[in-house]
Amino acid sequence: MSLLWLRPSSRRLLAALVPPRGCWLTAALRAPARHVRALSSGDIRRSSGLSAAALVGSAPTAVQPYLKLMRLDKPIGTWLLYLPCTWSISLAAEPGCLPDLSMLALFGTGALLMRGAGCTINDMWDKDIDRKVARTGSRPIAAGEVSRFQALVFLGGQLSLALVVLLCLNYYSIVLGAASLGLVIIYPLMKRLTYWPQLILGG
Repeated sequence: MSLLWLRPSSRRLLAALVPPRGCWLTAALRAPARHVRALSSGDIRRSSGLSAAALVGSAPTAVQPYLKLMRLDKPIGTWLLYLPCTWSISLAAEPGCLPDLSMLALFGTGALLMRGAGCTINDMWDKDIDRKVARTGSRPIAAGEVSRFQALVFLGGQLSLALVVLLCLNYYSIVLGAASLGLVIIYPLMKRLTYWPQLILGG
């Protein structure tokens, strides 16, 4: 790149600061760059051991299938459900005030439980299909680690706790939350009718 656009004094200063191309200092400064790479989020998680999968793996063996059933080892779905809630709660806060921490906690718990309930329902509907697919064959119900009855009882527990969270909100929110339950139940079945089942939840 041409440096003619710089003032003469600036060019002289730059020439004094930058060592010549053949200088040993230039080679020494450039050599380590070949061995440096940016740390990815996966590197940080592996070095700290704080991944969701590692936490699930450290849980008691009898509990792990249920944690995997609610996809606690893959929390991206929970975040996708929770983050819009945090944004809305933050926008509703008074100017200059922090968001309501109790509401953030309620919606965080609700997002975790309802995402887990949706995944449980999905695996119950798709038990026979999941067994035939390499990507889903290791899911707890398909692999036989959790029976359909055990999954139903677990689903009832998740929905009961989610109802407790819902009852902490106002009546309008309770009606909306109850109305969305139907979409959560039929959403997995839409995969048999369309390639875009997410449209059901998006609607």
